[in-house]
Amino acid sequence: MTGNYRRRSVLVLLAIAVACGGCITTQPTLDSTTTDPAVFESISTGDSWGTSSLQTSVTLAPGATTSEGVTDLSVVTANGSSFYTTSLDAGQTSVTLPLPMGSSQIIATNTVNGTTVGTANVTVSGNTYP
Repeated sequence: MTGNYRRRSVLVLLAIAVACGGCITTQPTLDSTTTDPAVFESISTGDSWGTSSLQTSVTLAPGATTSEGVTDLSVVTANGSSFYTTSLDAGQTSVTLPLPMGSSQIIATNTVNGTTVGTANVTVSGNTYP
């Protein structure tokens, strides 16, 4: 039974590697910095592996979507490409976002007046296997 389980596990990992273009990142670490405590409280992950992205939990400050006016969070890659955007409701203080492997930025915007309210620089790294 153990041999069959291992074979299935290896096959699943190989299928994931093929689907993501040949890469799996295990034991990911997430580093983040922000100078906007009025917007971002924490950015973390509980995932133990990822392919081209890693699911992360973003906790916003209590007044981010009300008094600060944040309506959207966008993830932008290191080369400036848009990776993911989500809208927020007034009073919302948590959201799950995919972050790409490597460096990126989470930008909190107020789409009503077109301003950037806050930013967080994030880096996702880990052991990458082809």
